[in-house]
Amino acid sequence: MMSAILARSYKDLPNHHLRSCLLYFAAFPEDYEIYVPELIELWIAESFIPHTPNHTLEETTRSYVTELAQRSLVQVVCRSTAHGWIESIRIHDILHGWCIEEARQDRFLYAIDKPAGQAGASSSSSDNLISYRFSFQTLSDQILPVKPNIRSLLGFELESVSLPKLRFLRVLCIENSTLKDFSSVIAGCIHLRLLRLANCGRVVLPSSIGKLLYLQTIELRNSALDSQSQVQNSLWDIPTLRHVYLGNAFFSPPPLARSVRLQNNELQTFEYIGEAGTDLRCHDMVIFLGQMNQLTTFALRMRPNIPAEVLNIFANMPHLVDITLFRFNVLDKLPAEFPQGLRHLFLVADVIKQDPMPILEKLPCLVVLHLSGYEGQTMCCSSQGFPRLQELRLDSFSTEVWGMEEGAMPKLSHLTLQSCEKMSKLPVGLLHLPSLDHLELAYMPQISEDDSTLNELRRKGCEVHTFNPCGMFTNKPNLYIYAAAP
Repeated sequence: MMSAILARSYKDLPNHHLRSCLLYFAAFPEDYEIYVPELIELWIAESFIPHTPNHTLEETTRSYVTELAQRSLVQVVCRSTAHGWIESIRIHDILHGWCIEEARQDRFLYAIDKPAGQAGASSSSSDNLISYRFSFQTLSDQILPVKPNIRSLLGFELESVSLPKLRFLRVLCIENSTLKDFSSVIAGCIHLRLLRLANCGRVVLPSSIGKLLYLQTIELRNSALDSQSQVQNSLWDIPTLRHVYLGNAFFSPPPLARSVRLQNNELQTFEYIGEAGTDLRCHDMVIFLGQMNQLTTFALRMRPNIPAEVLNIFANMPHLVDITLFRFNVLDKLPAEFPQGLRHLFLVADVIKQDPMPILEKLPCLVVLHLSGYEGQTMCCSSQGFPRLQELRLDSFSTEVWGMEEGAMPKLSHLTLQSCEKMSKLPVGLLHLPSLDHLELAYMPQISEDDSTLNELRRKGCEVHTFNPCGMFTNKPNLYIYAAAP
């Protein structure tokens, strides 16, 4: 009965593109939380998403996720505060099992969670000859049993596995695994569109990676490059490159003559986690990053510190909506110009000398702001400032007096104050925030339970959570574990 209902729901989907997207959930492990931005990149690389007039591929793909959620075919885990869209999803176990079987019967995709030849393996040799997509889980010490003509390969929890030669491969997504002889295999995958290695230990990128002329996404999150390897400069020559995530990678900006080519590419996402010892070449780095003028998402985490000059690049990035910067040393002040469409800003510094609020409050679209390091004694938010801000987190501020004019932050609903040790009492201006319904105070024992503003907020229905040194919020009846931002 349940299979018949699911089959009817599947056939009722409005087009074959959505049906392909639904069956693709068979590729993921059971009860796996799927991060939607990564799923979008996969579906686009698989060519499931049609071009729609006046919409980007990403916009169309998000509408597909919304459609599946509205039909209760996916479970929404969380939504983005900054954007309102679905951020992560899960598939019910019953639907997941149906997708695996349907995908196998249609020869759309084969999910294998045991070595070939063992009980429970879900494909046969005849299946392998026809299938173009495979997902492997919990295999170890073997060459993955696939034919060289496959187009897509996903792997989860693989240990010491080897890949065969896969010259027609378009999608390679491996998580929480260790791979053998990876570089020699990937060098021949000239049709590759997506390369994702997440939590895969040390890997070596081929020196010929610039020859992957169809590559759209490269992700190396938490997959450190081998000590003898680094991100090749030829990567930036790939004309189709749209999303770059370099985690714990040794990376130097390419020579200026080569970086000029970035002006013509479609790079939308750049995320880089830099380790100590990376060759910063500050001037070249700033020029290189500044040429990524089509970016919508920018994240930079560097040790020991991000060069302060990086802040100058944003004036030339009109499409940016997400910025993450961790961490600066000393910033005299924030730049006067941020992109006007910016919706999310996460900025951490050891010291910010000048009040950042007069600059940031003028951003008309800012929804989420996490800020750390302001050392000034006074801070002011003026009337009509932060017109769309919903979530504000201030960390390690030296502010003693926080002036807040009536009319500021009319949509703020969630405020977190952490380690603002010189703030001896909450600003009265909080009482004028019509939407504030959640206040968190972490490592701020100087704010007394008798604070008049605190008690008035409670009386008005605002949930107040205070974090004590034992690690628990002290409000009742609920207890909350507090997770500090990185």
